Amino acid sequence: MRQPKSGSICEFDMCPLQDEIDSASTSLMRCSRCKNRFYCSAKCQKSDWKAHQWNCSVLPVDDVPAATVIEIDDEFKAEVARVVAILKEVAALKVEQGKLSATMLAPLLKIISELPERFHYKQRIQDSDKFKYRLPIITACRLLLIDYVSALDEARRQKYEKFFTTMEVPTSWCAIYGPKIVARPADLSPGEYDMLSTVMPMWVMPEIESAKAEKKKQMEKDAAEENAAEESEGMQWVWLAVLMKRVYNVKSG
Repeated sequence: MRQPKSGSICEFDMCPLQDEIDSASTSLMRCSRCKNRFYCSAKCQKSDWKAHQWNCSVLPVDDVPAATVIEIDDEFKAEVARVVAILKEVAALKVEQGKLSATMLAPLLKIISELPERFHYKQRIQDSDKFKYRLPIITACRLLLIDYVSALDEARRQKYEKFFTTMEVPTSWCAIYGPKIVARPADLSPGEYDMLSTVMPMWVMPEIESAKAEKKKQMEKDAAEENAAEESEGMQWVWLAVLMKRVYNVKSG
């Protein structure tokens, strides 16, 4: 897999030389794992690792290590449908007195407790012992991404890669590299899934609007049936983004 384009600044926020680096003449170091974070020195790289480790996943060299393969079978499709139903249910809940209660959020825990072992996410998630809803949310994003990428044709795949490859985000955010998302949707870091949960609505909303317009032209069913059909077209990413914002940092209690 080709590497991301070279960076122009040291991305360690506390770099003591940040204002002195000449980006035109300085060759920056890449993170040895993801190849998509850049540093002026090994010291800055080491200092940044405490935070960056949660956003870092391997960019393979000559397809090594191999990507995790999740078979898109009936069991997988059933689990995706189950998870989407949970996301929809919890995202629709009204916040009471500024927060969602543990009882209201309990369905999220079933994402993990009822998930077949072969679909489980094995990587560590920052402070998941303190924030018990992080694993269900990250797992949901992983399953949705695997399902979404598996359905892309070549033209859409290239467009999807380009969307994320050209996206510019602050250095404090997790970088997203399109080719890796498409090639390794089951192997991303918690931070990458977190970021995807936030930005995927930007990608799917035009698709949702286009699907609605197309169905209005083609479907001759009543409005209720049409709305029910449209609802499944990408809305799972909107529900996921809502829950990422509301629930990811809710402490266990």
